[in-house]
Amino acid sequence: MPDPAFDQISAGTIADIRDDVVVDMFFVEETTQRKLRASGALEEFLGGTLMQEPFIYNRVQGGAIAPGSSITPVQVPVLAATGFLPRLYVETIPLNLWQTNVINNGPAAKVKLTDLYMTIAVQALNTDLGIDFWRHGQASGTGITDNRLIYINGAAEAMNDGINNSWDGNYFTSYGGQTRNGAVGNVLNSIPKWLGDQAGATGQISYKPVIEGYLECVQPPTISICNKALYSYLLERQEAKQQFTQEKDLSIGLTGIKFMESYIHVDKLCPSTKYGGILPSGLSQTTAVTPAAFTSATLTAAQVAVSNLPSATSITPGEILFHIRAEDWKIRPAAAEEYNFNFTPPIRSQTEPDLIVMFLKAGINIYCTVPRNSMHMYGAGF
Repeated sequence: MPDPAFDQISAGTIADIRDDVVVDMFFVEETTQRKLRASGALEEFLGGTLMQEPFIYNRVQGGAIAPGSSITPVQVPVLAATGFLPRLYVETIPLNLWQTNVINNGPAAKVKLTDLYMTIAVQALNTDLGIDFWRHGQASGTGITDNRLIYINGAAEAMNDGINNSWDGNYFTSYGGQTRNGAVGNVLNSIPKWLGDQAGATGQISYKPVIEGYLECVQPPTISICNKALYSYLLERQEAKQQFTQEKDLSIGLTGIKFMESYIHVDKLCPSTKYGGILPSGLSQTTAVTPAAFTSATLTAAQVAVSNLPSATSITPGEILFHIRAEDWKIRPAAAEEYNFNFTPPIRSQTEPDLIVMFLKAGINIYCTVPRNSMHMYGAGF
């Protein structure tokens, strides 16, 4: 430590610092939740054992018959439901009262530490949801290698068909507690598409698979999301006839690639092989943002023909594109005040007189009501 601790200039000169201005070098903007909220996805969870979503999976008897033919009426089951549980997200804010009330106080407190920590907690919670949105919320089991039962039921499990691996290496035989490909048939299915080669390496992105994936959704997607790498690849590979043009999506105030009835936008939290590693370390403390290699499921030739995913092969996920119909997604925060993105009152320590702790809590889930209207493709490269 230098002696004296302050030289004559620093000891006799006031430092220049602006009131309550802190440069954020850690968090990044998030696009997907912004679009979902703009599309009316926010719906409070008022309580109950499940967030239950009934859906039609069959039709009544009918069709052409010969005049005078006899008909045996049979009531065909037509209604089923998915169900999702609220998940608990908590951000912790311990504060030292000596620091916040004595030192960081009055005119000398140019940055209020208490306000700063509360702001960061809100950003942290939104970041956790923004990263977890791309993963899943199921226990490990058939087709699933990692246990994520405490997390929201995100895109990887929604955009799946129970057969082909999603971008995270898992396949999900059920969704919202309902078995896929059983009594309800394929109505809960969204088939992931592989853009790479049959050796498991990434393939060159082009206009063709992007439009095919978009049109494969039963209802047209309203937003497509990718990382910065894939966004740049799309722009760099546009043809002379300018199939990709950039326009502002007025619903969220962001510029994207105008594509059919949708826009392709960058979400910096979208998983990325190229850019996932340059995000601040510790941005997410629970979920990786960089895809990892995996071995694909054993598939029949017919299944490979549909998804293009090679059977039982080491897969390099590359970059990922998600086509999303935002109107089919729901953000369900609990209506209970304490669990609706609110801070708890400060709790004092019984042993440390200067310590208090606040918690920012959200009881929430984010899920899809109609998976077939969204889909994703991975394995893209330049």
